[in-house]
Amino acid sequence: MRSKPYDMPPLTMLRAFEAASRRGAFNEAASELNVTPGAVSHQVKALEKWLGMALFTRGHRAVTLTDDGERLFSVLRDSFRDIAAITASLRSQSDTPRVEIAATTAVSSLWLTPRIISFWQDHESIQVNQQISDRLLQRPIHADLAIEYRLDEPKEPAFVRLFGDELVPVCTPAIAERLQGASLEDLANESLINMDARNENWTTWAAWFDKMKYHGPIGLARRVNNYSIAIQLAQEGAGLALGWRKLTAPLLEQGRLVPLEDHVCPAPGAFYLIAPNADMSDAARVLYDWMVAHHMS
Repeated sequence: MRSKPYDMPPLTMLRAFEAASRRGAFNEAASELNVTPGAVSHQVKALEKWLGMALFTRGHRAVTLTDDGERLFSVLRDSFRDIAAITASLRSQSDTPRVEIAATTAVSSLWLTPRIISFWQDHESIQVNQQISDRLLQRPIHADLAIEYRLDEPKEPAFVRLFGDELVPVCTPAIAERLQGASLEDLANESLINMDARNENWTTWAAWFDKMKYHGPIGLARRVNNYSIAIQLAQEGAGLALGWRKLTAPLLEQGRLVPLEDHVCPAPGAFYLIAPNADMSDAARVLYDWMVAHHMS
């Protein structure tokens, strides 16, 4: 037989004793616990028997704690207060409206997170949790909402096209100055930061050059499996990254990256906001409608 993890009396006994100790009378404890005074007296006597000692000195209308009773009451009072505080905190969390939204690392860091901060200015009571993964979004989607780059429209019951984008080489200001007027062949001989994407919808350097009608050899000097890392390497001067203009807009505006404007092509797909369930929660509907109202283009 497995032993009990805690060698202690039943909580019903402890609860009755704590209430009687705090109230100073069995009848008042009974009223608080919604039981009879006899039930409280029975639980206290059972606890005293379990411990082998008296916890109260009983009077006609009131009870007084013994020294041992005071010791036990002090511990129970503090423990019950701690339990009440943590359960109240957990309950408040469960009552907080929340939304789970799935996105890639790049979409989260470069586009979504700043917008969630803006969303909280209008709806501070709604908690937004991001599910970040650079793997291909699997169906069914286990999130309230998702942002996905696609070549075709999603099949989910509710979705909206957030925005299209342009693909343009980006690099540091120093490299951009050196490459002023550079041809596609010149770019192909640069250190190109290539992302090995598992998502076949993602546009690679090879696909970009093909769209730009250049079919010569290209050098892929840097290979990474995360777009955010590719962009970070570009900022550090490690080479050229293929920039999504709207995703990288904050970095372009800050001058940390510079687009090579002579070589731009539209992205073949678009970014979609997807609601996998037609019956969205109220919080998910609020975020969905807010993003549609503020960020479609």
